[in-house]
Amino acid sequence: MFQKLFEFSDHTGPVYCLTKHNDFLFSSGADKYIVRWNLNNCTQDNFVIRLENSAYSIKHLMNLPYLVIGSSNGDLHVINSLEKKEIKFIQHHKSAIFSIYEIPEKTLLLTGDADGNLCIWKSDNFQLLIQIPLNSGKIRTIKHFQNELFIGSKDGVMRIFELDFFNQIEEKIINKDGIQSILKIDDVIMIGGYDGYLFALESKTKKIISKIPAHRGPIYSLVSFNSDYFISSSRDKSIKIWDKNTLKVIDKKEFKTGGHKNSVNQVLELNKTTFATCSDDSRIILWSNKLI
Repeated sequence: MFQKLFEFSDHTGPVYCLTKHNDFLFSSGADKYIVRWNLNNCTQDNFVIRLENSAYSIKHLMNLPYLVIGSSNGDLHVINSLEKKEIKFIQHHKSAIFSIYEIPEKTLLLTGDADGNLCIWKSDNFQLLIQIPLNSGKIRTIKHFQNELFIGSKDGVMRIFELDFFNQIEEKIINKDGIQSILKIDDVIMIGGYDGYLFALESKTKKIISKIPAHRGPIYSLVSFNSDYFISSSRDKSIKIWDKNTLKVIDKKEFKTGGHKNSVNQVLELNKTTFATCSDDSRIILWSNKLI
């Protein structure tokens, strides 16, 4: 059903994360390089950044020409992607930054580190507004839905904050192994666990209504894909495409079907017919359900 369009293989080690801006895809790898790929002709261009430390998280802002890079030692780099130069170098986090998340409508940027510190910044000038020590272990995922902010961490607790004053309004123990990814589908909150289970929660009550054995390893990524599907990826080397309405797998990609041969670290929707995946096998693969 889904077909491989192209693959990039110029990184020399695991590819940890991806972000997109306009017609460009950015990737970060264990080789300490940030690379930019032109999605129109599937080539690497001359935008390359060499870091002193690997970056576990990168995010290009939606309405500003800024690429934000979270390093394994806690350094935060802000690169103007038009001018190809660093405009901010922030040494605030003391441990690896595992998650970067933007709320463009509020001009906010959020970062989460390995010690469980959540930082909220102004995304136009990178002023630190507040730091919230969660004592949760690694903050793996940050998402917001309406006026609720969801934080998923290594301690397996989903914490919910309101976005006006960042007060915690609720928390829900999901598992003992940790939360890796969060996605909202209609009235259901889907949580990808370190234990390989998908947890479905009713969005109003936060009650767990279903627990699905989805993967044989941590579910690193959960991404909505057009109006019909969502996609999960895992350390178990597989990518699964799910029907949103039935929560059933309708397609699976693994090495024998053209997929990755190592952990699949992230899925990124590129448009309504195409998504990208990156892996410890050093490859980035573009997939499509459009007839070729």
